[in-house]
Amino acid sequence: MSDYQVGDYLMHEGSGVCQVAEITEKALQGRGSERLYYSLEPVFQRGSQVLTPVASKMRIRDVKTKDEMQKLLDSVLDLPVITEQNIRALGEIFKELMSEFDPVPLATVVKTVYLREQIRMASGKKAMSSDEKVMATAGRRLFEEMAFALEEDMDTVQKAFFGNLKKEKDQCIKTLKIQ
Repeated sequence: MSDYQVGDYLMHEGSGVCQVAEITEKALQGRGSERLYYSLEPVFQRGSQVLTPVASKMRIRDVKTKDEMQKLLDSVLDLPVITEQNIRALGEIFKELMSEFDPVPLATVVKTVYLREQIRMASGKKAMSSDEKVMATAGRRLFEEMAFALEEDMDTVQKAFFGNLKKEKDQCIKTLKIQ
């Protein structure tokens, strides 16, 4: 028996917030390999469909609640900033945090990348392409779930998240804590 039912919403590791469209048995690797699959429709990628095994617990989880996401949004200033200076090591830290498949580590990554970009721009430099790629992935995952849980659009939650960082951004730029 599956944990989710048709019509339920869940978080899929690669596709974000999805709605269960169907639960069906399929033999994707030929006869005798029948397994139960969720047929998922990503909420923010209309027209897409994702199949994931019902038995696989690693790629899906419950969407965080409105209260959990509001609490995260309200506590953005309390999240740590990753100050690793070595770009390769920083990339590994980002990859590890993003693989945790949880909005709090994602928010830490998004906060760090945002502040790094702001500081670079304030000192006349361009944003690093590696930071832009991380922001695109981590930001999409975080803001999709946040928007869904808070029943807002992605722009609204993004503005609220970054707006909460304004004071810290100004302080970081003054002291140039992050390079």
